[in-house]
Amino acid sequence: MSVPTPPLPPTPEPGVPGLRAPKPTVRVVLVGRTGLEQMLRLDRSVELARVREPMHAIGELAEMSAPVDARPATVVVTAGAIAQTDLQAFRDALRSVDEEVRVIGIGPMPRGTDLDGMLPAGADAELVARVVRGGSATVTGAVSGPVSGSVSGSVSGAVAETTAGAAGRENRDARADVGPLEALLSGRDVLSAALAEISRVVGTTCVFTPAGKSGGEAGPGGSGVEVRRGSRVLGTLSASGAPIGGAVLNALGEHAAWLAGWLTLAAQQDQLRRAAFTDELTGAWNRRYFTRYLGASIAHAREARHHVSLMVFDVDNFKSYNDRFGHAAGDEILSEMVRLLGSVIRPTDRVCRIGGDEFAVIFHDPEGPRKPGAAATPGPASVAQIASRFQKQVCEHRFPRLMDEAPGTLTISAGLATFPWDGTTPEALLERADELALQSKRQGKNVITFGPGALRVCDIDRA
Repeated sequence: MSVPTPPLPPTPEPGVPGLRAPKPTVRVVLVGRTGLEQMLRLDRSVELARVREPMHAIGELAEMSAPVDARPATVVVTAGAIAQTDLQAFRDALRSVDEEVRVIGIGPMPRGTDLDGMLPAGADAELVARVVRGGSATVTGAVSGPVSGSVSGSVSGAVAETTAGAAGRENRDARADVGPLEALLSGRDVLSAALAEISRVVGTTCVFTPAGKSGGEAGPGGSGVEVRRGSRVLGTLSASGAPIGGAVLNALGEHAAWLAGWLTLAAQQDQLRRAAFTDELTGAWNRRYFTRYLGASIAHAREARHHVSLMVFDVDNFKSYNDRFGHAAGDEILSEMVRLLGSVIRPTDRVCRIGGDEFAVIFHDPEGPRKPGAAATPGPASVAQIASRFQKQVCEHRFPRLMDEAPGTLTISAGLATFPWDGTTPEALLERADELALQSKRQGKNVITFGPGALRVCDIDRA
């Protein structure tokens, strides 16, 4: 059972305490190097996103908030981006997310480009501000008529209109992107959603085999076609079941570029999400992820009547190690802490770095406490055992940069609190775990102090 991931909480606005800056009422997505980012970043009423390629603008637009008093969103694209995509299909896909979105070009455009407005290269801040708020743009070199054609294998294939289907040659419109887009934004499997759409249009079940794995062979006499992103082969798209004819193979070929675009975007989104929630130094989850996962875990535990334990700890006298051995040694200590913890925790537990040398471990088992007589799971079953084993590992570990002084000199002080007995909200549970960690410091360090709820859970686990 997976833990639901709630939306990110609102980010506090900087400025005078007690006062909040006005919420953005203008949404702008810049596609390519428009030269507008710096001036728009200064406008607090603008919610701004910048992407390299047209297809990425669809996801950004969908993730942007849309307050009641918001003006129509504006997507500003450069000539280089427009030249590589089917403009009409791109606009249709954008409007499947926001019906009133405006597409504005900037700089010289190819002949036949049809946009909602144009901005000259080097436009001043006053003109840009007026245009992104729905005002008219200076028309320079725009000629009616959509751009025709698209570049095969480019990421624009994900929004390009294609012709497919063994029977009826059904046209794909922007609605074909809705399933993969919803999957992308909700964290579900984009490949499954894309294959479902391809199978529906082609009229038979289609499968994707990643490069390097055996499956439908591409090429003459094969039952599949290559899925490429530029010169890189991502895999093979094929139809399952009985041998297929040339009409279906042709249809698969027309879907390959579309699928390549979505697979590429999904991989990029996965990297971006991981970067947004991961501590770069240690590889642990960061404070942003900690807040979300703890809140989701407690919400799930409250509904299922389970418990969630939280251990907060830091390295005793960490500053002295930094001062004596250098920051490289300090960085090594923090990274090794995460590695050691990773060897003792359960798959559903999470190690998060929430401060300089401060860490939090969320002990959450979605299945709840083990029933009497149930088969034991491998490894330590209780949070007390996990915490004690980790504490011992730290004491015995040889940190390379500390040389001969490492064994027995490095210790941690921790506090362990448990929902619902030690706190019923994420904030209360974290505050209680912090208090218990301070008690450990006062007791001489190298101590783990358990709250009443944590002690109760440990008794349950041992039983």
